[in-house]
Amino acid sequence: MQVSDSVARGRQLDEIAEALPQSTSALLRLFLSRTNLPVSRTEAAVLQALLPRPTRITELARQEGVTQPAITLVVNRLQKRGWVTREADPGDGRVVLVAITSDGRQVMAGVRARYRALVHEEMASLDDEEVETLAQAIEILDRLIERLKEREP
Repeated sequence: MQVSDSVARGRQLDEIAEALPQSTSALLRLFLSRTNLPVSRTEAAVLQALLPRPTRITELARQEGVTQPAITLVVNRLQKRGWVTREADPGDGRVVLVAITSDGRQVMAGVRARYRALVHEEMASLDDEEVETLAQAIEILDRLIERLKEREP
């Protein structure tokens, strides 16, 4: 690879690194603004994070990039709605885990269904090649996410 190719690739990587979070955030904001869902982006992210397993407040705060008091407020709101519960960690009774309830799972199923419908409607206007490109991009992003998760402290 020539130096000019390397510089161009570096610039392109910088542009992608800046655009990805902005684009995904804009897509989510647009989605939430076009639906009447009673859930904020942060609440949806917390519920999504809880789907696989109960999680500590500190872990939720780290995943969302917010402070522990901030995530505690979100969890409190979700708990008042009956979408999450707090439970003792079976391995360490001093630790509290946040778990999603069946109502919370139903809320997330509704969020995902509405999101799919909205995005599907818009993507239907894309040509086959663009749809294939998006599918490949998702696969690539998933691999990138897995590599980044492996590097987490």
